[in-house]
Amino acid sequence: MSKKNKLRETGVKPEATPQLPIQDDPYWKVSPIFMDIHRIGRYIERFDLFADQHPQWVDDIMEGFPTYYCVLGVYRGAPSDQVVSAYRKRIDSSIYPLQVIQEAFSVLRNPQLQTIYDDFLIIFEQYTKCLPPYEKKQLIQKHSDAINAAKKFDSFMQIRDNFGDYCNLYVEGMPDLYEYAGLAKSSDIETIQRSCPKDSELQKKIYSIFTSPGLRHDYDALLAFIAENISPIGIENRKNKRELWKKFDRERVERIILLSLTEPNVIKKYFNRFDTILTTNQDWREHLPPSNESFFSILGLESDVLNADKKEVDGIIRDKYRQLERTSRVNLAYSVLKNQTLRDDYLWLFENYSMINMLLDLFSLKKVQKPVSKRSTPYNLIEKILHEASCKKPKRKK
Repeated sequence: MSKKNKLRETGVKPEATPQLPIQDDPYWKVSPIFMDIHRIGRYIERFDLFADQHPQWVDDIMEGFPTYYCVLGVYRGAPSDQVVSAYRKRIDSSIYPLQVIQEAFSVLRNPQLQTIYDDFLIIFEQYTKCLPPYEKKQLIQKHSDAINAAKKFDSFMQIRDNFGDYCNLYVEGMPDLYEYAGLAKSSDIETIQRSCPKDSELQKKIYSIFTSPGLRHDYDALLAFIAENISPIGIENRKNKRELWKKFDRERVERIILLSLTEPNVIKKYFNRFDTILTTNQDWREHLPPSNESFFSILGLESDVLNADKKEVDGIIRDKYRQLERTSRVNLAYSVLKNQTLRDDYLWLFENYSMINMLLDLFSLKKVQKPVSKRSTPYNLIEKILHEASCKKPKRKK
């Protein structure tokens, strides 16, 4: 077997394991041998040629990023559909910069380009033979740090999924659950069982988290990850927003915290529905809190009457309408409340309008005077933390 073929033997794709473990990067090789630069001149020339033709490949690998196989989490020779699936997963949640993920995808989905990339990895290993020991050590350390950061990130993302949108709101000043329950973070299980209040639905939820060893461990790990990666600006932001939370209505705060712990992507869902309703019904805005004039009051109805049987509700609304002068306000209120779909939308908006504006305050957006653009919907604020925790990609030194 030729030396070149031996160099290509960097790993075998196991049939039963379609996804490359994030902690494993079998195709990244740094030679333990040191050789004089003149003895490997042809490899240096080819490495420099790659720097001209594929500068990002060289930048990425010299900054310690894992190989593109590890970035996407696929084995060499993975079929195209597997590469696409891995890319979609990474593009939604990955510690690596978007530019690196996209380059990995463009390379691995193209068989010809992937073959050239495999040659590049062989040349890279040979090139490292001429690196001084301290540079080689730094390169290995950067690669190790990148892999470890990715492992922590993956672990964080799994934990984060168990706590809905809690992370997003915690970054924006929401009190941690220990503080809200009046417990010390060092409290043992007996203290929690004895002292943790269980009167409201939120208190019961907090109790269930703190009395479950697994959930409590995950919650503590989540707070630790944020504390480790949040920037000084993020710390100051949380401190300032914490003061806002103290001013909010306690019942509304409890509802927000409970929703964030129990319903995945709840902020996104609420903001999107809020935006959709107001975009198509802009004339509703002046009949929502804090206005004293709602569609209910215009027709002389109590909002809780809508909980009755549909036919009964429809009859009550018609009877109220017949007794009133047909002004534009009355006609608008009637046209909305007589229609089941519009009625449900208005009731949802009426009940959540103040809460959503409260969330907009937290995310440093102006209160809604017009519909919120979906492009600016701030339900991914935790991405600020994840970005700060990600691998930064400085320019390659010439």
